Amino acid sequence: MIRGYLSALHPFLKMLIILGLAFFSFLIVSILGVIVALLIFDSDVQGIMNALQDYTNPEIMGILKYLQILQSLGLFIIPSVILGILLFDNGMRGYGCIATKVSGSVIAVGVLVYFGFPLVNLLADWNSNLKLPPFLSGLEEAIRNMEDNAALLTDAFLQTTTVRGFLVNMVMIAILPAIGEELFFRGLIQKQFIQWTRKPWMGIILASAFFSFLHMQFYGFVPRFYLGIIFGLIYYWSGSIWLPILAHFLNNGTAVVIYFIFGIDAVESKFDSIGTTRGNWPILVISLLMIMSAMWYFWRNAQLKSALQIRDD
Repeated sequence: MIRGYLSALHPFLKMLIILGLAFFSFLIVSILGVIVALLIFDSDVQGIMNALQDYTNPEIMGILKYLQILQSLGLFIIPSVILGILLFDNGMRGYGCIATKVSGSVIAVGVLVYFGFPLVNLLADWNSNLKLPPFLSGLEEAIRNMEDNAALLTDAFLQTTTVRGFLVNMVMIAILPAIGEELFFRGLIQKQFIQWTRKPWMGIILASAFFSFLHMQFYGFVPRFYLGIIFGLIYYWSGSIWLPILAHFLNNGTAVVIYFIFGIDAVESKFDSIGTTRGNWPILVISLLMIMSAMWYFWRNAQLKSALQIRDD
């Protein structure tokens, strides 16, 4: 049987297989995707390569979005489906089914995401102002230039005024990353780290650090690391992969909606400043209290579920 064929392997070997398959899948999907792009976009290889460097030309945004979607499919979703079958005895169900008390869990997820925005903004602001030692000034300049280019690409993606463009952004920025990255980082990587270290907290922290590191944004590492921990705790305490997927979707999808309705300038001047300006401490206090309450809800449900299982045994 194919199901669970690799389940007995050591977590370290599983990790190597996960990373190796993800790289191989990304490579194959990228090659096939470029071949298809040559036909769909009536371009040549040089045109595709230029699309990777030009973030301002609206004529090639379709190619850029197409390549971004391919990345989510090739790097995360396809490997997660294959590995879900190979690593879990019950196949894809090994990622976790719908948790009990779904309505309360969904509300708690919403609280964590929306009341967490001020804290995320504060962490992002602090992280963006970090300075490397003077002897690493060249590296710092290179990192900032790379991240400035990434920010330009994100802005170019989000600058759309059509419903079609909005829907494409929701799929590309919210739906596919939420499904693919949570299956991969929480459903696969986090599980292996927990099994390897035999310490849930350590496994969640390591998986969150890896999650943030792989995005290759040093000046956005801390807020993404925080989100990884939140998503990881939701998954660990609830046992349902759908809840961190929902949290990830709400986090990314809300940004897409706000950008579409209000525009980038309004987002950067109003929404991104919540929690970062002087006098915002009451907002941050409320934010922390609500986050702690939602996390307590998940922790309490996990404790109750564990107690019921012990009693039934």
